[in-house]
Amino acid sequence: MNVTEAIVERRSIKAYDPDHRMTDQEIAKLMSLAMLSPTAFNIQNWRFVVVTDPVLR
Repeated sequence: MNVTEAIVERRSIKAYDPDHRMTDQEIAKLMSLAMLSPTAFNIQNWRFVVVTDPVLR
């Protein structure tokens, strides 16, 4: 997907499938991609919290 496609095809998600579970590999990939995003002054102070327990969500 190129930049134009990403901009044109973007959307807001308002409803989620409560039964969907992401794999550990999917979560790791998303965190790796999130670390590529820019940060203010390039300080790169990321903090991730992964909650998989439905009660805690």
